[in-house]
Amino acid sequence: MKPQPPRNFRNRRVLVTGASSGIGEALALAFAAEGARLWLVARDAARLEAVRARCAALGAQATVHSADLTDEAAVQRLAAAVHAEGGALDVLVNNAGVVMGGLCWEVDAADWRRLHEINVMGVVHGIRAFVPQMIAAGRGGAIVNMASVSGFVGARGMATYSASKFAVAGLTESLRGELHGHGIGVSLICPAFVKTPIQEKVKLVGSLDSPKARARIDRDFAKTSLTPEIVAARTLKAIRGNEAVVTVGRDATAARLLQRYAPALLERLLRGR
Repeated sequence: MKPQPPRNFRNRRVLVTGASSGIGEALALAFAAEGARLWLVARDAARLEAVRARCAALGAQATVHSADLTDEAAVQRLAAAVHAEGGALDVLVNNAGVVMGGLCWEVDAADWRRLHEINVMGVVHGIRAFVPQMIAAGRGGAIVNMASVSGFVGARGMATYSASKFAVAGLTESLRGELHGHGIGVSLICPAFVKTPIQEKVKLVGSLDSPKARARIDRDFAKTSLTPEIVAARTLKAIRGNEAVVTVGRDATAARLLQRYAPALLERLLRGR
């Protein structure tokens, strides 16, 4: 039978990056509830262990790895450890990422590099480390790359973040074509604002580093009804259906429709007038 993306996750080998909180934690618990065998990756070992315990309470076997995804050698070591415990993955979820705000010319080159090392190269390192084994196993599988509404809409003050997520979107589209013949599905998940701890970690630089800008971010997160659990449930559905691009939340869906059918209106809305 031709290999294909999984439609259920019982005993499937699933790795989730950025699994210590927010969407990553919700994804881990959603897979655990469906009986997946989990590998959970993040830098915060203590929080990661707490998530592992919650997965174990659901009856799932989960192993944690504290790793810096910007370090290619570290990711290759991670892959070697995972593969030594039973072979190739069935599902790879590249979820880890960071957010920052700042006018394009005010963001230091070091911040540009740091964000892209995490948001883009972290995804690349994961693909390079795990996909060859998935292909060789011949079982099919799925890759999920977590992006954002900022992966197809560039808002003022979000150039650095948007550039990274646009890159992930393009990477995902190419990867989907490259893996189609191997029965490995590839999905891009693009949520709008989600109620997660990332709100408190948004770095603002330059003229956007102000109480007014911080208050605006707080308002945007406060008014959203989108939770990590909703994103996680939609992600599992996307894997089952091998969906290419998934917007999650009304704002993300509306932005994508406006981008396609009324780009001038979207531009005015983004400018706030």
